[in-house]
Amino acid sequence: MKNRTVLFLFLLVLLPKNTFGQKKITWKNMLDVYANEFRLTEKNPTSTINEKAMTMGDIENKRITIVGYFLDLDPDGEWFVLSKNPFATCFFCGKAGPETVLELLGFKNEKKKFKSDDTVEVTGVFNPIYDLEGKLNFVLENVSIKHTNK
Repeated sequence: MKNRTVLFLFLLVLLPKNTFGQKKITWKNMLDVYANEFRLTEKNPTSTINEKAMTMGDIENKRITIVGYFLDLDPDGEWFVLSKNPFATCFFCGKAGPETVLELLGFKNEKKKFKSDDTVEVTGVFNPIYDLEGKLNFVLENVSIKHTNK
């Protein structure tokens, strides 16, 4: 019994955090994914692409966790996104782009628990949207959200 406990603790310390579910990412990672996936198709990419940066394959169809601003974009409460920037500062203006917004597909804001510009941590399955007609580029499905102090 003692050996099993020691072995369990040893494995717990050695196993990477990703083994237990989700990968924690940042908005810088999202920029890298966007640049590697979309800017490579441009004739003259405006920025140098880091070959060691995170790629779509690293997170596609995988559970990720990211911190950002919760935005309620629909008066009927049916369309929610996570943004790098708060709505109050024009979340899609200036230096913002498609890589700074994640649509929270299928999320229901029960009892209006979350309000626009709340800082939240979201965990969900990352899926890109290649059909850019009227949809955001990146989607999180099967999400769980909790308030956080950023």
